[in-house]
Amino acid sequence: YHVKHIQQLQQLRLILTMFNRFYITFFLTFTLLSCNLSLGQNFNKSQIKSLFEKFNNQSQTPFSYKILEDFLKDIKIEDLKKGKEFEKEVLFENFDCECKDVMKISFDKAAKTFILKINEASFVKDLDWCPEHSYIGSFKIENNKIVNTEFNLVAG
Repeated sequence: YHVKHIQQLQQLRLILTMFNRFYITFFLTFTLLSCNLSLGQNFNKSQIKSLFEKFNNQSQTPFSYKILEDFLKDIKIEDLKKGKEFEKEVLFENFDCECKDVMKISFDKAAKTFILKINEASFVKDLDWCPEHSYIGSFKIENNKIVNTEFNLVAG
């Protein structure tokens, strides 16, 4: 009877050990996946770099890569797809001035396209106002890559 009882305890210990390993593995896998999903929701450096290069190939952008990266890096793609818009006042010039530029991004659900609107207010030394130019950029994300980009000066 004693030997049988010890065998049952050993089997129980084995089952508990296997359960604990499964639980820990499941927990760690879930944690890693959820971290990756939340990280993947923001625009990543590769996407931003690709977008900047593709926009510049179509029309010279009035802003630097760094300005585009600072604007997009903390934006959650899912928030845009849910209808949120993000707008930020920035300064394209590399010196302080009163001519503030505006970047705005949204998502067109019908066309499944991201829309980037740029309002550039250029500093001109001898003027007491800031000439403005407007640009519209559009793009899609397919398989985590930027595709179907357009970037054009629309007014100015």
